[in-house]
Amino acid sequence: MTQPATLFVCALCKFPSPAPGAGDTTGGQHLIDQLAECLAADQGEITIQPVRCMAACDRACNAALTAPGKLTLIFNGLSPQAAAPDLAEFCRQYAEATGGKVPYGLRSPAIKQATAYVLPPLVEAHSPTVRV
Repeated sequence: MTQPATLFVCALCKFPSPAPGAGDTTGGQHLIDQLAECLAADQGEITIQPVRCMAACDRACNAALTAPGKLTLIFNGLSPQAAAPDLAEFCRQYAEATGGKVPYGLRSPAIKQATAYVLPPLVEAHSPTVRV
């Protein structure tokens, strides 16, 4: 069963090197535009949410993928020109995967390389917590 997911993408990330014909478009916005095309058929399952800054400018382009009850994955070093197809496919895999646990062997090399952090699901309000 597919569970809706949100992909946060930094819209202000710069291209790693000047992109011919990019004009005033940032690398992050270019990645967002490419992702929108790649995920057009997945409306309702994966939402792209532009973010003004993810504070990892030295490792641009940056994104985070999350859904209720699932792992949160943070990516950096994504190519604004080439990462969209791989990231879109990973979003589909994540939406289908229980707990967001996409088997490592199913991830593309670009996604394996760009995965910076994996965070546990948020604790639900009714779950017991440990106080320290």
